[in-house]
Amino acid sequence: MAARSSNDIPGNSPSTGWRSRYPGGRAPALALGLALTLFLTLVSLLKIPLVGNLDGRFQDHLIQKERMPAGYRLPVVVALDDATLARYGRWPWPRTRVAELLERIAAQHPASVGIDIIFAEPDAAGAAGDLALEHALRAGPFVLGYEMAFDAQERRFNVRQPPQQLSLVSLTAPGGANPLSRLWEARGALTSRPDFTRCVRRSGFLNASFEPEGVLRRMPVLIRQADRIYPSLALATLLRSDPALPEPVLSASWLGDLQLKAGTRIIPLDERGRLLLRYRGWQGVQQPVSAAALLDGTLAPDVLRGKLVLVGATATGMGETVTTPVQAESLLAGVQVHAIAVENLLNGDFVRGAPWLFRPLAVLSAGTLGSLAGAGLPILAGTLVTALAGLAAWFGAGALFQAQGVLLSPVLPLIALAGALCAALPVRLFFGERRELGQTRDLAATREFIMTSLTALTEIRDTETGAHILRTQRYLMVLCQELRNFPRYRLLLDQETIELLAKLAPLHDIGKVGLPDHLLHKSSAFTAEEYEQVKKHTVYGRDTIARAEERAGMRGDQLLAFAKDLAYSHHERWDGSGYPQGLKGEEIPWAGRVMAIADTYDALISRRVYKEPIPHQVAVQIIVAGKGSLFDPDVVEAFLRVEPAWWEIACSLMDEVLSTGAE
Repeated sequence: MAARSSNDIPGNSPSTGWRSRYPGGRAPALALGLALTLFLTLVSLLKIPLVGNLDGRFQDHLIQKERMPAGYRLPVVVALDDATLARYGRWPWPRTRVAELLERIAAQHPASVGIDIIFAEPDAAGAAGDLALEHALRAGPFVLGYEMAFDAQERRFNVRQPPQQLSLVSLTAPGGANPLSRLWEARGALTSRPDFTRCVRRSGFLNASFEPEGVLRRMPVLIRQADRIYPSLALATLLRSDPALPEPVLSASWLGDLQLKAGTRIIPLDERGRLLLRYRGWQGVQQPVSAAALLDGTLAPDVLRGKLVLVGATATGMGETVTTPVQAESLLAGVQVHAIAVENLLNGDFVRGAPWLFRPLAVLSAGTLGSLAGAGLPILAGTLVTALAGLAAWFGAGALFQAQGVLLSPVLPLIALAGALCAALPVRLFFGERRELGQTRDLAATREFIMTSLTALTEIRDTETGAHILRTQRYLMVLCQELRNFPRYRLLLDQETIELLAKLAPLHDIGKVGLPDHLLHKSSAFTAEEYEQVKKHTVYGRDTIARAEERAGMRGDQLLAFAKDLAYSHHERWDGSGYPQGLKGEEIPWAGRVMAIADTYDALISRRVYKEPIPHQVAVQIIVAGKGSLFDPDVVEAFLRVEPAWWEIACSLMDEVLSTGAE
């Protein structure tokens, strides 16, 4: 059976290692991003208050940027404001004055008048006032308001059915739920006196629907009591303006979306029967008509003609004020908010919530995109793609709202998009760091292999041995550690540089491969011509490394710079007597100055074909004698401090036991 190499063992081959199975961590990053996406998709199907609050903030942002369209029909608010109360006295007024106000409104022939006032008690001034109010209510297109109660124990509510229920046709799509089943169900109502409710053809509830943070974004349009359906004041006012309108039709799709058809208008409602208010027409009710102008007779006679009118209180401390999303004036009176609902119904200008299925699909799509970008693209490119997709989602949702009135909040999809990216990136970074660390180790191993191969090439042609290479490496390591204590070398020699220089030491004589064999193996002294040829090995070594550097396209590599210095300048001498350039002192690269002593010492104590080894102490004396002439004085001083360690290295790595090994 053939022997198996280490590359044949499963798990040892680069093609089957963890770095090939998870290149850059893409698979785990994609899995984590998709897991988060699925979780957020499930969250999108639930009604979580925090997410609803964020969606509402986005809706508020869109509302604040809307402007009133040209030709937008606005109702008119007749307000019991501060000026009116200052002129005609505090509320409650005698019913005769209320009747006078209603008669003056009716005299301007409005299309319909919704009254945001409940007349629950008899007139304190006597029956004449109540009779006057009854007469006024019969004479005009008035709609009375009342308040639905949802707690049967609340004493202030009349435990009876509200007046004028809505005649409503309810349609259920095949496979869908009954559209009436999820409407709010009331237990009773606080209404005006029956004598007054009998005088009007329609009435509507005044209830509002606040978000958990207290902002009014929706108004209920339909509320159920037992098996009867009742309209809001806004819807009742609209229906009263056109008696020819057919009775509304309420239908539900199989997705659960409700819509109310009133004439040609299709009113979108949520499953609770609420209308998302579109506040862009709110400017039309911010400055209402003062009731004092009507009572004084100073209002132009056609201001209310053909209009839908809402009557209610805006005076300080009278009536309810609500928090709205509008920026300039977030608090509006209840009658003004009812007027905004009338505006939406009157103009068919609605906010339509996107079908519930769109929301999880948007979250799933955004999260998948973020996962793919985070796992499949370079980190910077993935971040850029995700940012562009987020901006497109944000502005796209705004454009959809402005153009079609469809509200598809991008908040949760953006969370999924960014969350999937943020979940994928740390995994990528972790695996990328592991991969980079492995590549760094591989690169270091490759460099060391190349250096060892070049050294082995030198050994094939040179008489020196592998032990010489190991010794010079260790000499440099010990010497450079000591040189760190000298001021001139302190900044040059950090630990990484020392290790690098020691690894490069074997390359100092790589140029010898360019010398002919008869010179490398000659056992006698060189002639002058032969010695000049031998000295060229420094040039051959530098040029060999430089050509390799050029062909590899490498520039400024510290490893190659040290290698060239070692090969070219390790025979330079401090007094300028060396070769190949005859450099002096600090002109000699420091790496060459350090290598010169290590090379000289090992050459002295080692046996060569042309000489016998010299004792350690004699070698030390020779080097000391060359201080300041042949060698850098600082390097010699450092050598003297470490020469015992050098001799230990030499003894442990001798090619053979020397007869001259004794000191």
